[in-house]
Amino acid sequence: MKIINTNKSFKFALAGALTLLVSSANASVIEGVGAFTAVGTAGHCPSFCTELFSYTSDGDEGSTQAYSELNEYAYGQAYSSFVSESYMPLLRVETNAAAYKNSLATAFSVQNFTNTGTETKTVNLDVNLHGSVSDNSSDNHNTDNYLSASIAILGGTSLDWYPNFATLVYEIGQRLIDPMGVYIGDGVDVNNSETVTFTVNAGESFYIVSEMRAKSQDGYADAWNTLSMSFKDGSDLQAAIQVATAPVSVPEPKTLFLLALCLLAILVKKRDLLA
Repeated sequence: MKIINTNKSFKFALAGALTLLVSSANASVIEGVGAFTAVGTAGHCPSFCTELFSYTSDGDEGSTQAYSELNEYAYGQAYSSFVSESYMPLLRVETNAAAYKNSLATAFSVQNFTNTGTETKTVNLDVNLHGSVSDNSSDNHNTDNYLSASIAILGGTSLDWYPNFATLVYEIGQRLIDPMGVYIGDGVDVNNSETVTFTVNAGESFYIVSEMRAKSQDGYADAWNTLSMSFKDGSDLQAAIQVATAPVSVPEPKTLFLLALCLLAILVKKRDLLA
């Protein structure tokens, strides 16, 4: 009599089922979404930077989060991710540089939403940039410290991945409205808010392209308390990238059928071995 390892058989069945689920999910993935970060520093900037450069980056198309940090010549860090449940982009940047040093941190993300409702929807996107900026101003050194954020709304479900705001928005994508920006040049715990309003037809999709930058030269720029975004009414808007903590969606009927076939094959094999 043969001994059947039912646990092993079940694991193979589960693995097959998961493969089917992943394949089904990948088939509907919208192009061009992801998270990206980059930090660059320089150590010789008497008026403009000419040498002693360092650079690091993280993230790519399909990434749900990215983080970069550099502490050479000057300090910088950047974080890009998506908020659980709402799946909205969440960006953080921070830089700090002494005299004649320079740091630039960039957090970038692209998310896509689809209007799953049956009517045209007016979308109101609230944007808030929260941060602090200050010059050291120890003497007559050149200083250049700021925080900036740029938001664009692009149409469609297909977009080339290019982690640069200006190139993606002005040369590649199709803009639904003109891009907007918020800026902080000085102050502690400053909040700058804007609202972006646009309309999306039933069944149509749109991209939110967002980029935040912190730059320091003889000072600091701290927006680790984030660039945040939220819909006033997010009903019927389905996100393309959904973080791992999101509820597991119910498989489509086709996926359930393939899963049933996989489990049936295990049962038939078990019956044959027992015979």
